[in-house]
Amino acid sequence: MRFDLTDLKLFCEVVDAGSITAGAEKSALALAAASTRIRGMEQALGAPLLIRSRQGVTPTEAGRTLLKHARTLLAQSARLREDLSAYAGGLSGEVRLLANTNALTEFLPEALSAFLADHPHISVDLEEKLSDEIVGLVAEGAADVGIV
Repeated sequence: MRFDLTDLKLFCEVVDAGSITAGAEKSALALAAASTRIRGMEQALGAPLLIRSRQGVTPTEAGRTLLKHARTLLAQSARLREDLSAYAGGLSGEVRLLANTNALTEFLPEALSAFLADHPHISVDLEEKLSDEIVGLVAEGAADVGIV
């Protein structure tokens, strides 16, 4: 059984709208294409997903299960796109930097400002820690750079 994201989105739209026609319209698909996709999903599953009537469609038990999982997958897909969108803008890396209070207030502002200006595609995650903590965290790999 293989459903693509278009199938899952269509199925959600059909159930939400209560009709294949309205669901197809919301998914920007022709009615014939939407109907074929829904039938293909049912054939692949080997069970009906929708109860069809003159009043529209309602999901079967299998359809309700698919609907629950489809919504989860579509939400995850949206989060994936959101997380990766930073890279579309040119983000090419992240540096995890730990610094003690003195370094953070005295030395880093100017140096970090110049670094970020020269490397706009690098994200710096800066966190203040005590010097002895920094040494251990860098050794454990919890940070890329530590300034004590």
